[in-house]
Amino acid sequence: MKETSVIEWLNYYFERKDIDENQLKPILHFSLLWNLFENTYFTDKEHLSPQKLLELSEISEEKLDDDKLNLTFIFFKQRYVDKNQINDRFSLLQIHRQNIDFCKKILLDDNPTKVEKVKFLFLVIHRFRNNLFHGRKNPRTLNIYEDAFKQINKYLMFFIEETSENNNINRHRFIKTLL
Repeated sequence: MKETSVIEWLNYYFERKDIDENQLKPILHFSLLWNLFENTYFTDKEHLSPQKLLELSEISEEKLDDDKLNLTFIFFKQRYVDKNQINDRFSLLQIHRQNIDFCKKILLDDNPTKVEKVKFLFLVIHRFRNNLFHGRKNPRTLNIYEDAFKQINKYLMFFIEETSENNNINRHRFIKTLL
């Protein structure tokens, strides 16, 4: 039996030929990067949560290059702010109510701090993760998130490269307590 790619099968299933694998690659790559990210920074004991992402932001921000951080932050600021107002696209993220005011403040702030930017980005990336893995997404329209996932993937690769070897930041920091 010949193995069929998922994209070929989806096009057959929907009786269309409009699902473009190249446009979906950033979304498909995200799942690999996210798995590496979670495996590197979180453990069974210290599992991923928005609060843990905020803590990770605080202990890692000094290791991050400002220019690379700003590129991703500016992308999302431009995505969610129009004429100094939060746009409707931001509400679709469904940021948890305990973090929504913080995110709005950072988006509208002319000069947020580095740690605020890192926190904001992790909260947004976490929502993209949840919305992708748990939301009701139509595979035929996932391509509208191509640019956002490209930015997220660049940021995750950058973050992992800058911090994964630091035992005070990565998941190995918990091993010390076991020894």
